[in-house]
Amino acid sequence: MTDDVAVQNPETVDRSETPTPLLRDMTPHLPYGRMPLLERLGVSFSSAEAGIVEGTWNPQNEACNPNGGVQGGLFSAVFDAAMSMAIHSALPPSDSCVSLEIKASTPGGGRAGDSFRLVAKVLKLGNTAIFAEAWAYKGDEVTATGNGTFLRRRKPPREKRRSDG
Repeated sequence: MTDDVAVQNPETVDRSETPTPLLRDMTPHLPYGRMPLLERLGVSFSSAEAGIVEGTWNPQNEACNPNGGVQGGLFSAVFDAAMSMAIHSALPPSDSCVSLEIKASTPGGGRAGDSFRLVAKVLKLGNTAIFAEAWAYKGDEVTATGNGTFLRRRKPPREKRRSDG
């Protein structure tokens, strides 16, 4: 038996259900994950619950390369943050995660002033490894995709922690 959590398609999730008590309240992390850089880049997350994050990104001029296109690495940074929030929304409050590998593909690209709808979801929430995906949509078209592998970090029970003294 594993500790895996099945995550639904973000388009069909019933958001009227009461969240599982073991999951953390992500409200304090909205709208930009407590990361001022994301706010400066124009990212705003509207929801983060049960392994799914939704939001928007309106890239500013400073997010663009000299040719006017959104720098591809910024898609990676935005996707990393979105996937991390999705994961944290599915973990017990005592657990956390760190990203091990992030990949972004940007076939549609973007420019300053574009408006992207962001969706990220947990694919597999394992005991050690966690897998997630993210998408940026311009209208109904997928502009960029991302996926990541994350390491689950568990906080040991209080009695098993090492003493500082």
